[in-house]
This record gives sequence, structure tokens and C-alpha cells, in this order.
Amino acid sequence: MIALGLAAPAAVAQSSGDSCMKRVFIHYCLGGGMTQLLQQRPAKMQPIVNGERSGVIYRAGRDKVYVMAFQDRIYKVLQSYDSPSQVALQRLQRRLGNKYGKPQDLSHFPGTMRNLTAKIGAVRRGEGELLYRWQPPGAAWRVELAWTRRLGISLAYLANALDQQQREAAESGL
Repeated sequence: MIALGLAAPAAVAQSSGDSCMKRVFIHYCLGGGMTQLLQQRPAKMQPIVNGERSGVIYRAGRDKVYVMAFQDRIYKVLQSYDSPSQVALQRLQRRLGNKYGKPQDLSHFPGTMRNLTAKIGAVRRGEGELLYRWQPPGAAWRVELAWTRRLGISLAYLANALDQQQREAAESGL
């Protein structure tokens, strides 16, 4: 079963001090604190720290969930799926489309590949990537569904402002 980060409101109650903008994959809070997450949900690994950025990987069955933070605030939660297939990709696209509408297609491939099968072949060879983005109106977060050679199929939720801040910090060498 493919989880989309949807949960019942009672299951996601947080303390009043939490700045959660979006609950993702039941356990993770965009905009929330990484330290708080690690206290509530200890990881089996030490967080990877690089300056003001930190990240941790959780197992979700055979899949992995990557939680990334900047200045201790979670800006990205990404689940990679162990068994990438065209059927799995289309199932995720359909479910996300039903919830968030039509995505922006940011995929890139060499030449003029038109059908999905040819694009998937190119992805598996490392010659391109499928990338679909949903930006719900008025939301401070976005959703990205991707298929790359390195991660396979992944579904990410990103806090827009925090993601921009960490990108700018990386570009300025902080």
C-alpha cells in the first residue's frame, strides 16, 4: 500500500508550541523541529549533520523516509519506494491528482520522448527524470512526485520558505 501522508486529525494532534504546517506520512511535521521529532520518534541512526542542515532516515517497511531540516526546522520529508514500476507511479499520480488537482510537469529528457514507457527507460538508464509538482493554492508547502535513477520513485513534501532558505544558504556557502 502506498501512503500519501494523509491522517485523521485526531491522530495528528500536536503540542501548542509546534509550528506544524503539514503532517506527512502520519509521523512527520513540515515546519516542526527535528530535535522534537527525534525525541518523540528516535531514529536507528545518528542524524547526518552538515552545518545548519541535518537529516535522518527512517524505515517504513521496505521503503525509506528521509527527513531533512534546516536550522532544526523540517523542510522536507521524502519517501522512496522500494519497488518502482509504471503502475506504482500512475497510482500515486492518480491519488495525488484527485487530492491536489493537475500537477506541473517538470520532467526532463533528451530528445523528444513522448510516451511514459520510453521515459521510464530513460530514467532507468540515468538519462532523465520524471518530476511532477503540486502547489495547492494558498499552501506554504508543495508536493513532488519523482522517478530518478538514484532514488527510484519518491514522494516529497516540502515547506516552501524553509526549502528556499536552505537553498540560499547552500548557494552562499553557509
